[in-house]
Amino acid sequence: MLARNLIGASALAIAAALAGSAHAEGKALKVGYVTGLTGACAPISEDGLNGAKLAVKDLNAAGGILGRPVELVVRDSQTKPEEGGKQARELAAAEGIEMLTGVCSSAVLLAVNAVAAEFKIPHVAMIGSTQKANIEAFNPYFVQTQANATMEAFAAAEYVAKKTDWKRITPMGFDYEWGHTSVDAFTSRLKELRPDIEIAAPVFTKVGEANMGPYITAALANQPDAIFAAVFGGGLVSLIKQGQSFGMFQKSNLVTLLTVDTLQSMGDAMPKEKVYGIGRAPFFALDQGAELSAFIEDYRAAYNEYPTDWAINGYDAMMFYAQAAKAAGSAEADPVMAAFAGSSFDGLKAKGLTMRPFDGQMNAPAYVGEVNFDPAYPFPTMKNVEKFDGAALMFSEETIQAMRDAAK
Repeated sequence: MLARNLIGASALAIAAALAGSAHAEGKALKVGYVTGLTGACAPISEDGLNGAKLAVKDLNAAGGILGRPVELVVRDSQTKPEEGGKQARELAAAEGIEMLTGVCSSAVLLAVNAVAAEFKIPHVAMIGSTQKANIEAFNPYFVQTQANATMEAFAAAEYVAKKTDWKRITPMGFDYEWGHTSVDAFTSRLKELRPDIEIAAPVFTKVGEANMGPYITAALANQPDAIFAAVFGGGLVSLIKQGQSFGMFQKSNLVTLLTVDTLQSMGDAMPKEKVYGIGRAPFFALDQGAELSAFIEDYRAAYNEYPTDWAINGYDAMMFYAQAAKAAGSAEADPVMAAFAGSSFDGLKAKGLTMRPFDGQMNAPAYVGEVNFDPAYPFPTMKNVEKFDGAALMFSEETIQAMRDAAK
């Protein structure tokens, strides 16, 4: 495989340490990449896969992992839990994969995580973010490389709590695992921080709903100062575009997951104000070091667009696994997981990340800011972005244990 002309400094440093030769040889290290290439997750999944592909290219250009070439074995979950579990099982049983990653939907994540536990394969999450994988459904082969759904919702609640003129809030979400988890976590934390705020009954819509009109009407019925929306992708684009025809942004504010792919999709149709976004790895708000700059340049050269949060997470997940395998001196599952627990990871989205073995959660940050139109970019970005420290958003081990006990 030909090396790229420009390889990110961190990728080169990690990959060079993994092998002494310039070319990987021997048995391929297969990574099972189960993701929603069709269904509601399709655009997100493609971006994550693109980031992972660049990581594999960088690793193989510098010798692979422990001298072995890395191979992505990609399967489509169709954004369905039963299909995702089926594909993960086939990869584990027939393909000899040594790591699982790529899952988008939180419901699919839980299905794939059960397979990873059964076959004792490291499962490195990088898009799907349900807290259940850390708590009730946790297994010792799970690593969450981004802020989980609860951490992200806590960050949003802390941001909203500072808006002292906001007195009424209506939560909204997709009617599945991630949507309910996010709404519940946001509501509970906001009540703690601002007991004076009136929080209406949540409004739920099916995943990927195109006709958001009835749900916008329901959300505005309480005359909220802000709507917290746990939606993404095409459903979020529909919410924002249709919301304008309902006067949503004259009547209220919107706080929602707002990753780079949605900003790109909205373009000039994005409202100029009253939209606040939660980001997972927005490239324009990250520390602009040499590694990130090189990745952005490489990504644009490969795909003719700026990298989304999902692309950065896909790249980081592969590199974190590579670093853990190097530290372990083995791709065997138990040594790799021990290395995850004992290492510090420098990624594109943050430096000095660590994984807590009690729940597999990395102390990855969350980002919240307000929509901005910067002439440096051909799509809206965010300004006044606040970075919320991941460690401060994580449940304590005592709280997690109590939740696990209650779920038995």
